[in-house]
Amino acid sequence: MPACNETCLTILFLCAGAALSAWAAWAEKRWRDDHKVPIVPTTPLMFIGMVAVLLALVHLMTLAGIKKP
Repeated sequence: MPACNETCLTILFLCAGAALSAWAAWAEKRWRDDHKVPIVPTTPLMFIGMVAVLLALVHLMTLAGIKKP
């Protein structure tokens, strides 16, 4: 099994950020019967996940050799 290189780790980071954002969106939209405030605030987690996705995409573009004009 080959060692995980920088691209593999960046894709893993991208997937983790997308999963965190998806979970936060689901947790924010789900129906609550008890009308209690959730312990974990979902909006900052969604923001952190999207920032992680953005950074991972920029890093993948850098690894691909894409430079700004």
